[in-house]
Amino acid sequence: MSMQAPARRSKDAVARPLRPASYAWALALVTALDYFDSSLFSYFASFIAGGINASPDELVWSSSSYAVGAVLGILQQQWWVERLGNRRYIASCMILYAAAASLSALTQTSFQLMLTRAAQGYLVGPMMGTCRILLQDGGFLPEQLASGRRLFLKAIVMANSLAPIVGGVLLSHFEWRALFVCTVPAGILLAGFVLYAVPDIGYDEARVETGDDSDSHFWPYLAFAVSQGALQIVLQQLHFQLFSSSAVLGGLLLMSLAGLGYFVHHQWYHPRPLVQLQGLRERTFLVGLTLYGFYYFLTTGFGYLTLRFLEQGLSYPVENAGWFVGITSLFSVAMLSVYFRYSSRVVHKKWLIVPGFGIAAAAAWIMTRMPPDASQPALIVPLVLRGALVMFIAVPVANLTFRLFSIDEFSHTYRLKNIVRQLVVSFATSSVIVIERHREALHYTHLAESINPSNPALSQTMDKLADVAAIADGATSHAHAIAIALIDRMVLQQANFLAILDGFYFLIAVAISGGLIAALQKRIN
Repeated sequence: MSMQAPARRSKDAVARPLRPASYAWALALVTALDYFDSSLFSYFASFIAGGINASPDELVWSSSSYAVGAVLGILQQQWWVERLGNRRYIASCMILYAAAASLSALTQTSFQLMLTRAAQGYLVGPMMGTCRILLQDGGFLPEQLASGRRLFLKAIVMANSLAPIVGGVLLSHFEWRALFVCTVPAGILLAGFVLYAVPDIGYDEARVETGDDSDSHFWPYLAFAVSQGALQIVLQQLHFQLFSSSAVLGGLLLMSLAGLGYFVHHQWYHPRPLVQLQGLRERTFLVGLTLYGFYYFLTTGFGYLTLRFLEQGLSYPVENAGWFVGITSLFSVAMLSVYFRYSSRVVHKKWLIVPGFGIAAAAAWIMTRMPPDASQPALIVPLVLRGALVMFIAVPVANLTFRLFSIDEFSHTYRLKNIVRQLVVSFATSSVIVIERHREALHYTHLAESINPSNPALSQTMDKLADVAAIADGATSHAHAIAIALIDRMVLQQANFLAILDGFYFLIAVAISGGLIAALQKRIN
């Protein structure tokens, strides 16, 4: 008896999923892994940098390479789906992502980490768009779709909340490599779950058999990859030098803009582009992408600075800091439930979005008022306010941004939104890292100027510390050196504290800018 391969389902023949609950959970958990990985790196980037002895600019490259890989993966997402189907594509990405995470854990240099993070970005970066599009157009009944959306959003919020908790626990018991190792079993298990739960849809048999026009996309895709890499170089190096000090940066910027322009022109007029750009004609969509960018910048920067504030500014153990940030972030889940229940009563979503940016500015301002001995209860209010941004900005913006598009247009515009997310998260991470390090060096220099023999306060402090060190050490020969080391440590901690506060001042400016843009827009009503 001959064995025939089962016919694979065309992308136009979408059947009802046999296991809708498992299907929705698979899509939510795969997307949660994407957010968990991104948040884990953003929160604990300084520990990873210390593990591989990377300078601030070298650490920035790892963040940028992840974004470049993710954007390239998003552009090829539909190409892979048409050849493998959604189930095989997602499962393959999960397996390969686990392998890339293992390689990241084995890296010894910043260059190696840059390469492995680029691979991780290419594999897991497109998952949010892939899963959200499947949720919208994957065969769910209307009542199943509503519950699936809620599960999808709550999984994302839970992933962001668990990242600091898991990372803090791992770093308190293991070294930085555990941050990557912990995602390996998750990727493998999710690959199996996807093969079980996700239906075999998306495969385009006619497109594969008749051939395709992938050759026509090769050079534009290559130009985009090179241009994106050059643009990331420009954006990162601008943190360290200006255009006026380097003609190379100006040349790279022109080259990247020319390459991106060529790619946009090719995709705009191509009959079957990698990503349709016609949605950019809609002003409402452009406004939505802009507000999304501000939201992702604020949440990424706030998460990084808060953990640094607790750990460096207030000297919290990393595990305690992780637990505190994670637990307060869980309030976002409750806030989502409130939004789902009462949002229909707010007709003009603008009156949620504009106050949302005000809440972000208020949370950052409260953080700038914190003394060096701030207690945990004093930190609860700004952290809970930060968690409210998902209810006041993210979800209302999502409702307004995509309401004009059909199902097919939704898939392409959502991929554009995912590209914006990857680029903004990378830029936000690198920006707050560089701002913190620069301000720390500046504050350290200013504080060190007051450490001189003519300062009576310094002499008194030195004498007290030397006496304490002599008693503790049992000898006076090293007491003076110990006192100097303790003073240097105090100065460094004060510089860290002030630098982190400067980072929150920067976020206030970003939040106010986003609020003004939202307030001036009429289309988001």
